[in-house]
Amino acid sequence: MKKKKKLFIFLTLSLLLSVFIFCDPFFYFKLFNKSLTVINNTVYASSLPDNTFKSTYTPKIKFEDMPITKINNVSLHILNQSNINNSPMLLKSQRYYLQLGFICNKLNYTIDASNSKILLSNNDNKISLTKNSYTKNSRTGYLRGNLITSDDANYISISDIEELFNLTAVFDFKNNNISLLDSSVKTPEESSVSYTNKVALIRLEDFGCGSNYAIDKNQTKIKCMANLLYSQGIKFHVSWIPRFKSPADNIDNDLLTNNNIANVGFVNLVDYLINKGGEIGLHGYTHQHDDEISGKGEELSKDVNNTEAETRAVIEKGIDTASALNIPISYYESPHYFDTELQKKVISDYFQFIYEPFNGAENTNIYKSDDSNLFVPTPLGYIHDSDPNSIIDGLNNEDPDTLHSFYYHPFVELKYIDLNTNNNKLNITYDENSPLQKIIKTLKSDDYTTVHIDELIDK
Repeated sequence: MKKKKKLFIFLTLSLLLSVFIFCDPFFYFKLFNKSLTVINNTVYASSLPDNTFKSTYTPKIKFEDMPITKINNVSLHILNQSNINNSPMLLKSQRYYLQLGFICNKLNYTIDASNSKILLSNNDNKISLTKNSYTKNSRTGYLRGNLITSDDANYISISDIEELFNLTAVFDFKNNNISLLDSSVKTPEESSVSYTNKVALIRLEDFGCGSNYAIDKNQTKIKCMANLLYSQGIKFHVSWIPRFKSPADNIDNDLLTNNNIANVGFVNLVDYLINKGGEIGLHGYTHQHDDEISGKGEELSKDVNNTEAETRAVIEKGIDTASALNIPISYYESPHYFDTELQKKVISDYFQFIYEPFNGAENTNIYKSDDSNLFVPTPLGYIHDSDPNSIIDGLNNEDPDTLHSFYYHPFVELKYIDLNTNNNKLNITYDENSPLQKIIKTLKSDDYTTVHIDELIDK
């Protein structure tokens, strides 16, 4: 009798578990970190989702349709030439554009536009341009602003000038000036390690055009952070808040409507981060509600935007902003991880990768629900009070059941960076004891390979 009772209980529990697994679309199973392996820059695992995800949404606003206007009050400083005021300049999607012929003349490049491609060259470099892409020597990539044709002249964005001609744009908001200075960024060497099962993910958090990040000198300091990561071959992520609001200060900074040099500087910074190995994701739309300030308030929770329609509106506004500004986005992160099960399901319609744990802060590894969506947590947490030791300890602990993923608020790093533009150069002093520098040293000494979230697919 006891054996029959035990058998009955076992069968009942097995049946209930089967029903739960097969009927609940949000039953998740774990992908242990030890199954993530990088071989020749490709991520492998025993079970990764297929590369077949398609968003349910087509943006209502497109970069190609954004208006173009003329700019007259911005001066330039190009290498050792100051106060250039007579160069035609255009504005599109918070990017300033200069005539391609003008910048090539200043930098001693020749132009050949006789074929379908535009060829630029000097003694050291050969650059081939199409409307939206480039080949520089043996390296190829996409232009961040695309080429614009106006009055029979080609215009190129300052973001693309930086990338193609090895320059850094330093903005001076007060004087409406932009300095294009020599960039001394060290190009990362190809790693000698072709195989590793020690994988890490890094995310820069709460990044919107307000507060610290609306200050010109701070924007340049963030570029210094990007240069550091790039020079060490570190891949990273940036959780972007598309619209910054601070009702108490009467601030509502919508990048689609507020055309000013501070917003141009910010979008230029986002472009710079992308060119230096950053991937951008949406961190809500405003990351606030009511009288809260962006970055600190709620936006998706059981009490805020808690219907399907409200959730979709928040997500789609962010996607539309990214589309209009030509900023590629690869993941979504709900503010403070407060999203409900309903809101998670809605987010999964738009994004393959949700950069947060599925069950609050409890998850320590990657979860997936179907053949497409992944939830990726940050179990190592974040840096408190400029002390990176908890992150370093987590990286040193090789627990295979814990994904080595963490996040960092960039403003913490700002006080460790000093800079000036004396003698027509960008002069930087970067404290080697900064939290980010210490973390990078640990990543390198422990032989970690950093990956992007959208590499976690079966290619």
